[in-house]
Amino acid sequence: MSTGIDSVDMVMKGGFPPGSFVLLLGEVGAGSTEFAFTSAIMLSLLKTKIPAAAEKGPGISIPDSVCYISLTRSKADILNEISLSFAPEYYEAIKENLIIEDFSKDYFKTSLVSIPEEKVTFESLRDLGSERSLLTSLMSFLTENAPNNLVIMDSLTDLMRMYTGMMKWQDLISFLKGMQRASKVWDGLIYALLTANIFETGRQEEIADCADGVLAFEWNETGAAQRQRTMYVTKFRGLLPQLEADNIAKFETKITPTAGFEVSNIQMIMGRR
Repeated sequence: MSTGIDSVDMVMKGGFPPGSFVLLLGEVGAGSTEFAFTSAIMLSLLKTKIPAAAEKGPGISIPDSVCYISLTRSKADILNEISLSFAPEYYEAIKENLIIEDFSKDYFKTSLVSIPEEKVTFESLRDLGSERSLLTSLMSFLTENAPNNLVIMDSLTDLMRMYTGMMKWQDLISFLKGMQRASKVWDGLIYALLTANIFETGRQEEIADCADGVLAFEWNETGAAQRQRTMYVTKFRGLLPQLEADNIAKFETKITPTAGFEVSNIQMIMGRR
């Protein structure tokens, strides 16, 4: 299934296997969010400009729709970020085609912070601390909207902050493992964003173990006080053996308003490019 990003699809043999739960594990500002936004934008443009998915190539499909799950941010805030980051025509395409589901009301029920537009009621106070209700709402939305679509979950970082006790943590892991299993039936793609180096390594690895694929986004020092964004695949069921056969180690990446996220160079295992 195409990611919509030509430079990524080229090295990934056409895209990602349908039915994949993909963890986008990124250092702050290293490109994981831009990867998700660019994929959503380009796939939206493909649906409007290409009458048949077959035009991407034999055996390559395109998600029917793109859904964006937000846990803490409003729809207006997300669209505003896209409008500031990308060319106007991209914003217009995503504004018309992106399905944004805002779960911030459910998310902030578990905190002492109230959303300005929400009134405090007896029912809302009674629901404080009900993390299970959020996971139930998320799974209901996924069951209805994930089949044959691209779903972007923003973000697992916020979900992990809610789960500090062991039993609560096991609820989150069970949810992710269930989502990974269900994704095979849904036959689309799920991107889940997680900020790297915030949580202890063991918990970060446990989250990664639930995913089919993990894309890591990092900053590398290049000398002269300059930094280069890089991306590499730490695991991907059904895809990693192909990449290793091609001796691919890392992808140098860049982000521009006109193209969004793209692979600019490929680093080979033996040090050659």
